[in-house]
Amino acid sequence: MKAGIFNGQKIKLNEIPKPNLILDDEVLIKVKSAGICGSDLRIIHGKNEPDNLPIGHELSGEIVEVNNPIYDKYIGKRVAVDVVSAGRACGICKHCLNGKYTYCLFKDEESGGSYAEYLKRRIRGCFILDDSMSFSDGALIEPLAVAVHAFRRLDSKIGENILILGSGTIGLMCLYVAKLLNFNNIYITTKYDHQKKVAEYFGADVIFDYKDDVEKQIYSDTDGLGVDISIETVGAYSAEINTLTDAVQLTKKGGQIGVVGGFRVPVEFNFLEPYIKGQSLTFPICYNYIDGKHDFDIAIDLYKKSQIDISRIITGNFKFNDIEEAFNHVISDREKVIKVHLTL
Repeated sequence: MKAGIFNGQKIKLNEIPKPNLILDDEVLIKVKSAGICGSDLRIIHGKNEPDNLPIGHELSGEIVEVNNPIYDKYIGKRVAVDVVSAGRACGICKHCLNGKYTYCLFKDEESGGSYAEYLKRRIRGCFILDDSMSFSDGALIEPLAVAVHAFRRLDSKIGENILILGSGTIGLMCLYVAKLLNFNNIYITTKYDHQKKVAEYFGADVIFDYKDDVEKQIYSDTDGLGVDISIETVGAYSAEINTLTDAVQLTKKGGQIGVVGGFRVPVEFNFLEPYIKGQSLTFPICYNYIDGKHDFDIAIDLYKKSQIDISRIITGNFKFNDIEEAFNHVISDREKVIKVHLTL
């Protein structure tokens, strides 16, 4: 089968064997749409050693083969796939028995991700999509589930104010969820014009440029208190940018901060300030079951209920055979890109 493999310099199209189903509950999925995630770019950035398998974790597809006849009813089903946790989790360790598949102690050996014509995962990692949902929208369920998980980890209440730092894919997905949860005021920071346009369409109440005096307006709007909740989605730290500190400063005493951004460098952070302010810092990662329901299931439910066209977040579509061009576009045209999809 065709697969996009990192060769030590860039992603290149290669021929590799199609995955063989081994475990009883494994299924083979034909990938229909795959999203390019910023975390994938970070994985290959500065790396020199070639990979043997494709990466990628945002996808939708169709189940085309099962390894046990009891799962025959799933053949032909359209699915979004939890590639990184439930789809590879052992199902029997302490974390799995509590529905925390992301923390599984004995995950299956990696067999390749979504930048391929086919991938295999356990059936528990497959979530059924309605026939009315496009495969392209289906591939957005994974990042939407990340946002859903963040809100489920936070104790949010109707009528509260929220600040979302960053308007990449996850920041805008958090905005999408926040709008459906009826927050009183939704603030979001942006960097590029195309992000501002999507944030406006998704329903943000106040859209800041990241260079604006955000503190001045938020304190003015909240009588000097700060927002009830902030969600950090940038994961950036430098001499000029410290979004984690910004979140602490802009959140009220006793408020909550969700840190979703994947910081890849050590961060200098003064824990005394959130300690004195009595703030709660939560570090949601990926998705899991909470109260018996998986974040993917809730993401699909929200999609069905929403009148917002979630596909506005997609800024580019490429055929899978053009995967090298697609990655070059994402890397070189940051000022134009939010989410780029590959179509198979």
